Amino acid sequence: MKYTAFLLVAAISPLAAIAQESAIEPQKLAGLLREGGYVILIRHAAGDSSQKDAAQVLLTDCSTQRNLSRQGRIDSRLIGQGIDLSQIPIDRVLSSPFCRAMDTGRLAFSRVNRVDALNYVTEKEEDKLKAKAALTPLLSALPNPGTNTVLITHSTNIQATLGFVPAEGEAVIFKPEGNSFRQLGRIRPQQWSEIKP
Repeated sequence: MKYTAFLLVAAISPLAAIAQESAIEPQKLAGLLREGGYVILIRHAAGDSSQKDAAQVLLTDCSTQRNLSRQGRIDSRLIGQGIDLSQIPIDRVLSSPFCRAMDTGRLAFSRVNRVDALNYVTEKEEDKLKAKAALTPLLSALPNPGTNTVLITHSTNIQATLGFVPAEGEAVIFKPEGNSFRQLGRIRPQQWSEIKP
């Protein structure tokens, strides 16, 4: 009962509302990220279109899931290389337990922590409310000083929370403010390599 009430509050609370500024271009975003204090939300990199999730997905068995395509693996590495070359400090890398999300994190950052709050949800209204209630606090949470937090999740979770779907592998940058957050801009995988250190 308490959890249901929390979901309803999170769904309608003005503190959970998204304040969005005019989009900042990638080069300037990278400059901000170097200072730390931001959340980088990434939709997992490109999945293999010839695969589908099984009716019964086992999170410990990647053969029951749609996995990253060759391009998805390339894009994941591009993300990590671009962030590294741009000298952007990353602390926590949190991911959905699905293999395509975890692999995005491993290939980009060589490390990733599974967080069930970022787990894939269906299009059911109840699931979307749960996704929004779970993702909103993570977008609002302040990173450790001088660092940035990375979140890796799925299109349905992002759509439920933000009202749009980024491209696969696209990063959306947020300024967390403790009980709310501001969306600053977006960076596609190929754009990371265009950022000048």
